[in-house]
Amino acid sequence: MQLLCQSGQEGPVDVTYPAEGIDLTIFNRETQPEAARALEHAACLTVVAQSLDEHSVCLQLAFYEAGQRERGDDPTLRAVFGLLPGVKVPVPFDLTWLDGETLFAPRTLGRLKMTIFGKRIRRTDIAEIVLSATPSLPDRSVRLWPCELLDQMPEIDIQPQPLVDELGQWLPKQWPGKVADRAACDAVLRKMAGDDASGKSETSGVPAGDPVYTLDGWGRFGGWTGKRFKATGWFRVEREPAGSDGRPGRFWLVDPDGNAFVSTGVDCIGPGVGARVDPVRPWLDAHVAGLLDHAIDAAKASSADGASHDSAKPAATDVYAGRRRSEPVVDPTDPSFSWRADARGCGGVTAFYDYGKANLRAAFGENGWRAAWARITRRHLLDWGVNTIGNWSDRAFIREAGLPYVLPVEELAGVGFPSTPHMVFRDFPDVFDPEYERQAARYAAGLEAWKDDPNMIGYFMRNEPNWAFVYDLNIAEEMLANPADLASKRRFVDWLRERYSDSIATLNGHWGAEFGSFDEITAEPRFRAASAWPGSADDLHTFSTMMIDRYVRVPAEALRRVDPHHLNLGMRYAYITDKSLLAGADCYDVFSINSYQRTAYDQVEQVGRMLDMPVMVGEFHHGALDRGLTAHGIRGVTTQTERGVAYRYYVEQAARSPYFVGAHYFQYNDQSAIGRFDGENYQIGLVDVCMQEYPEMAAAMRDCHEAVYRVAAGERVAFDRVPEEVNPIHY
Repeated sequence: MQLLCQSGQEGPVDVTYPAEGIDLTIFNRETQPEAARALEHAACLTVVAQSLDEHSVCLQLAFYEAGQRERGDDPTLRAVFGLLPGVKVPVPFDLTWLDGETLFAPRTLGRLKMTIFGKRIRRTDIAEIVLSATPSLPDRSVRLWPCELLDQMPEIDIQPQPLVDELGQWLPKQWPGKVADRAACDAVLRKMAGDDASGKSETSGVPAGDPVYTLDGWGRFGGWTGKRFKATGWFRVEREPAGSDGRPGRFWLVDPDGNAFVSTGVDCIGPGVGARVDPVRPWLDAHVAGLLDHAIDAAKASSADGASHDSAKPAATDVYAGRRRSEPVVDPTDPSFSWRADARGCGGVTAFYDYGKANLRAAFGENGWRAAWARITRRHLLDWGVNTIGNWSDRAFIREAGLPYVLPVEELAGVGFPSTPHMVFRDFPDVFDPEYERQAARYAAGLEAWKDDPNMIGYFMRNEPNWAFVYDLNIAEEMLANPADLASKRRFVDWLRERYSDSIATLNGHWGAEFGSFDEITAEPRFRAASAWPGSADDLHTFSTMMIDRYVRVPAEALRRVDPHHLNLGMRYAYITDKSLLAGADCYDVFSINSYQRTAYDQVEQVGRMLDMPVMVGEFHHGALDRGLTAHGIRGVTTQTERGVAYRYYVEQAARSPYFVGAHYFQYNDQSAIGRFDGENYQIGLVDVCMQEYPEMAAAMRDCHEAVYRVAAGERVAFDRVPEEVNPIHY
C-alpha cells in the first residue's frame, strides 16, 4: 500500500527545507481509509530517502493519536534515524516496534542509527503518521520517494560506491589535516609515538612511575594542592561548611593524598573505534569489502552444512543489546576485522572493522602498535590536563597508565546489569523475582579484581537504562500491561491488600473500578491502567517508585559488600524523565547524569538541590562539520574553534555549582565515518582516525583544566563566552 510523501506526488520529490525542518503527513486515518485497513495487517512501513547535500540527514517517523497534533502534543511514539549523504536508502520500520519495547532498532542495510522514543501505541489508535526532516542547518535538501506499507520486510538493494578510503576517512570531502595516504599516516603516527623513520621506538611502552601533570598546583593524582583535606588513601567525598550567605557548602572529591579533586575525564579511551561494516557494505573500500564478502560466504557455507562457524567459542555479553552472543571470528589475515554469523545481520553476518587499529598496525606492526598507541594516548591526556580515564576505556591501559579512572560495573563480570527471565518493560527487570538478587551478586563480583586499587575513583552501576528514556513513565503501569507472570505483579497485589486492609470494595471506591478481587487486577494485561481507572494513578506511581528503589538498592548493596572503599557513582541516567528516577539515590555517593546541554549547570543544580548530594556528568560533547565526518553529535557548533569554546563554557559554568564534582567528555576518538556498532558517526572525538588531536580542542582543554579548581573554589570567574551553536545532526 503506497502512502504519498506529498499530496499528488507519485514519484520522488526533492524537498528543500529551512533550519527548523519540515513535516509531511504520510498517513491520515480519516482521509485514507484504505491505508487504515492496510495498516492493521502490514509488517512494516518503508521510507526511501536521499540527502542531496554534503551532510548526513536525520529523519523522523511520528505516530500520533487523535487530537495530539491539534493540541500541539508530542506524538505517542516516534522513530528518529540517520542516513549518510548522497546515497539513496530504503528504511523499513518494523511495525512490531509500536509496542514501545525497542529503544535502539536493529540495523538495516544503508541506515545509520534509529532510536525509538515514547510509549506503546496500538495500530487502531494511530490517527496520523508524519515524516519529518528534523531541525538542521539552513537550506537542506532531501529526495523522498513515496512511503509504503508492506506485508513483509523488504529485500534492500543499494548501488555500490566507495565512501571511505583505506584509512577510514570520508572520501567525498576535503579538510585541513586530512591525511593523504597510508605512507603519510604511518609518518604521522610514528612522529607522535617518538619513533624514528625506521619505526624504532624511543620506549617500549608507558613510562613507569607516577604521572607528571604540568598544570600549576596539580598533585600526582591530578588533584589540587591548593585545597587540602584528610588523606585516607582512597578517593572520597568531602563537603565544606555552608557559607555565611546561606549558600550550601561545596562538595569536593578528595584524592588519596587529600587534595581537592574535580574529575575532568574522557570516555572510551581505546585504540580506534570499530565500524559495523555489514550494514554499509556497498560503500566500503575494496580491502574491507573483500573481507566482508569472504565472511558472508563462510557464514553461508557453515549454515549450509549445519555447522556453526563459531560454536566452539565461549559466550560473551553484548551489553548494549542486553542479550548473549557468540564471540566473533577474527580474520587471521587482518586482525582489525571480526565477524560472527548472525541472522539479524546484513548478509547473514554481523561484522566490524577498526580502521584506527588498522592504521596503528600498519605503522608499528603487530608486536608494536599497542605500546605505541598507549604512549601517544598517555601523552595526550597529560598534555590536556585530563585527570580521569572515563567509562568504557581500555582496561589494560587503565592498569598501566597510572591515572585515576572510573569503571562501568555492568561490563566487568561478563553478566551485564542484573536481569530476570521476564523483564517488566524494555530492560527493567522483575525486581521482586529472587533471581534479581542472585544476578546482583554475580554482577557485583566483577569488582573483586579492582577493589584494592587506590587509582580507582569509583564505579558507575550502569549507563542510560533503556526504560528510563520514556517521559512520565510509570513502571507499575507498564508492569500491568505486560502479559508475563511477574513476581512484581504478585508483590503489587500483596501491597494493595495491605494498603486497603484487604478490602477490594475500598480499592474499587478509590480507583473507580469494579474488580471482584485483588487477584483480578493482574489476571489479564491492563493497557494504560491509570487512564482506565484515574484513581489508581497515585498507587501506581508509588509502587513504581518502590520498584525503581529496589532496582537500585539490591545491586548497590551487593556492590558495597564486595567493595567498601570506592565511590558508587550512580546510574548515569540520560536525563531525569520523572522524579521517580531519584529513588534509591541514598545508595550512591555521587549522583550521575549524562547532560547534553550548553552547560550542565542547571541540571547539576536541580538534582543536587533535590538530593543534597554531589553530581557528576558522565557524558557531554560538541561536534563540528568543518573537518572529517558528516554529523555533529548531540550538540553542534560551527567550527573546531567553537568546539573548544563550547568545552570551556560547559565545564567552567558547571563548576560554579557547589554540587558539581566532575564531567567526562564523550569521547576520545571520532566515531567511524560510516557508523559504529549502532550507526552513530559523529565528529565528537579529541583525536581523528589517524590519532591526530584537534589543536583547538586541545588548547581549550588545557586552559579549562588549569582554571577549573579556582573556578570551583570561587577564586576565579568562569569562562563566559557562549559558543556559536547550530542545530545538530544526530540520531
